[in-house]
Amino acid sequence: MGLIRPSNGYDRMSDAKLIEKGYFIHQQVSTRTSVFATPTPTMPALKDALDDYQSAINAALNGDKVLIAQKNIARQLVIDLLHQLSSYVIMTANGARFIVLEAGVPMVKEPTPIVIAPPTGLNVAYSNVPGELVVKVKKVKGAASYMHQYSTDPLLKEESWTILNTTTSKVKIAGLTPGTTYFFRVGVIGPKEQVLFSAVTSKMAA
Repeated sequence: MGLIRPSNGYDRMSDAKLIEKGYFIHQQVSTRTSVFATPTPTMPALKDALDDYQSAINAALNGDKVLIAQKNIARQLVIDLLHQLSSYVIMTANGARFIVLEAGVPMVKEPTPIVIAPPTGLNVAYSNVPGELVVKVKKVKGAASYMHQYSTDPLLKEESWTILNTTTSKVKIAGLTPGTTYFFRVGVIGPKEQVLFSAVTSKMAA
């Protein structure tokens, strides 16, 4: 299981959204005492802070600056308590994301792993320069770089490949011997050093 981190998005919530979220988390944690046996803060303390915050919101609706300041103080207390409770929930969940979701605690989303696919559409074509061929494959989503390889060995032994490392899916290979058949393949390197190769094709240099 990946590390669970709270998103700490309470600070960016509107008063209406924050109060709604706070009461929801309070309800979820309060009704799951078998999982959340000793929450920090206690549920009565959070409930009192939410009630005071709700009252302060209502009182500040007339725009009075003093009442707005008092509302903001009550808001910050709720945010601080929710941060404490979020840490408690995540610690109690011990890596189980569904427990954190049930509690209503916002989490940082897990990064989606990038899975690369083997290069396809390998094409080798002549250029206008003798002894030069243009090798290309379709661009691979998530590719960090490409390895354009060529060899004259029909057995395709690994040590026979000449390698050109590039960041593009297309490359010109020069200095080839006219009349010689070359074998080509392209490897794609993923973000975590994954390497996948295309099929092999051949062409005689001219």
